[in-house]
Amino acid sequence: MDKLRTLLIDDNKGFVVLAKHLLASVAEVDVIGCGYDGFDAVRMAEELRPDLIIIDLAMPGMGGLQATRLIKAQDSPPRVIIASHYDDASHREHAAGAGADGFVNKQEFEHRIPELVRGFVPGVTHA
Repeated sequence: MDKLRTLLIDDNKGFVVLAKHLLASVAEVDVIGCGYDGFDAVRMAEELRPDLIIIDLAMPGMGGLQATRLIKAQDSPPRVIIASHYDDASHREHAAGAGADGFVNKQEFEHRIPELVRGFVPGVTHA
């Protein structure tokens, strides 16, 4: 099975550590890098060519929405999942409008992210 080469981007370093730990138990994921703002996300997407980026919505400098728009404008862009505590219809709509392929509430991250990630793995069937 191919693993999704994944970047984690969040200005909260504690969340990055937690997310990396949680994703270590998801067989379909290989975390290849971590960044802490939208600038890191855009640069690392160009340099590392990941399959998936999990990115925070609100970060200083460049947030996840602007970074997602720039990443999705790249040749062969990766899938993008927005992770945020701001979980309402408006924020989900803005994430989708920026080109995000998924959205996860950070409070539900541990339980929801394996399912979301597996949805991006080619050849994996879902019950």
